[in-house]
Amino acid sequence: MSRIEIIHGIKMVNIPAGSFLMGHVYTFDPKQPENVNRYYPDEQPVLKKSIKAFQIGETTVTQKQYGTIVGPDNNRSTFKGDNLPVTNIGPHEIMLFCNRISKSANLDSCYDENVKRGSANYLKCDFTKNGFRMPTEAEWEYACRAGTTTHFYTGNSESDLDRAGWYLGNSSGKTHSVGLKEPNSWGLYDMHGNVFEFCGDNWNTNMCYGKYITERDEDLIFHYYHQMHITRGGSWFNEPSVCRSAARACFCSWPRMNGWYNGFRLARNA
Repeated sequence: MSRIEIIHGIKMVNIPAGSFLMGHVYTFDPKQPENVNRYYPDEQPVLKKSIKAFQIGETTVTQKQYGTIVGPDNNRSTFKGDNLPVTNIGPHEIMLFCNRISKSANLDSCYDENVKRGSANYLKCDFTKNGFRMPTEAEWEYACRAGTTTHFYTGNSESDLDRAGWYLGNSSGKTHSVGLKEPNSWGLYDMHGNVFEFCGDNWNTNMCYGKYITERDEDLIFHYYHQMHITRGGSWFNEPSVCRSAARACFCSWPRMNGWYNGFRLARNA
């Protein structure tokens, strides 16, 4: 199997099966300032996770790739550019994009678009299908780390992050074209910074305020005004600690509730 498969213009990287330690146990280190090594309770306890082989996008989906499927008039990104990541997008639009590009590539759709918004099965992925989907949170961190245990796949310092991604310290207050920084050992670009990346997992009370959920439960949804989805990787306006491999955030999954710092990266079964 080749390392990269190009499907409908999207470079998908084959990620091998394996296991890793998901999360981060904070310990004070005078060599790592707080803006890099900050304490976040929702990254604990560290769990050993086993991951099946899968594919993930070499980069986040660009505005050109998005427009090719849904039409350029549907690009609401704040910073415009063909090779910039598409932003101002949420899981609902991502679901529609995944289904449309899957159909165009003669793959099975992973999402049922007829499920009522707000129900437990809304945006629930059918992992038996071979089409495009959002990565799970565990898949995302596994792919980002690529075997590393440091804050960033390039190391532990802010200067290491500067080599890997766009963040508050080097972005000049905007997104940047994908694929310009140093990739990880699996050939993935921009896993740190540039834009937050939506994952398929819901944010829920078992995954925040002091503990991870020990087994992923897709039916537990944290209703706080709106449904929330996990985002990963940090963005162009975040400090280094938010861009770490283990760092977690969440954002509303309802249509039009999105941000100029949110994007996505495609995944699918290998």
